[in-house]
Amino acid sequence: MMERQRPISPRQACKEDLCAIAALETTCFSDAWSEASLKDTLNAPYARLICVDVGNDIAAYACLYLLGDGAELLRIATHPAHRRCGLAHMLMQACIKEAGEAGAQSIYLEVRASNAPAIALYDTYGFVTDLVRKNYYKNPTEDALCRSLSLC
Repeated sequence: MMERQRPISPRQACKEDLCAIAALETTCFSDAWSEASLKDTLNAPYARLICVDVGNDIAAYACLYLLGDGAELLRIATHPAHRRCGLAHMLMQACIKEAGEAGAQSIYLEVRASNAPAIALYDTYGFVTDLVRKNYYKNPTEDALCRSLSLC
């Protein structure tokens, strides 16, 4: 008899997920957050770590800060083996829903100017570029696009 697959859907991360999320950070970012930083984030009352499991592995995750009437999307990452499967869209929808339910009127984020896949994702949801921060990122040095989405 075949084992029934769990449906793929976003969920709140828990402390048992931190090692896997830290590994995903290292895979996806040149400025990866440590497991200790992720633990601090998980324990912060204003932060949400949302992940998506594929099988028994965390394939994608997002970090959202809820700050009064605004929200900031700090991270969204998908493991390279699971890209172009809709997981980032699931995370974006979950973050937008979470922000709206918390009373946020806008979501803000920063993205590397060369990160075309992320920019295309954000464009899909209606994010606009508000300003450019010159030489904001390191390893390599690159501009950041500061983008926002109005939820009103």
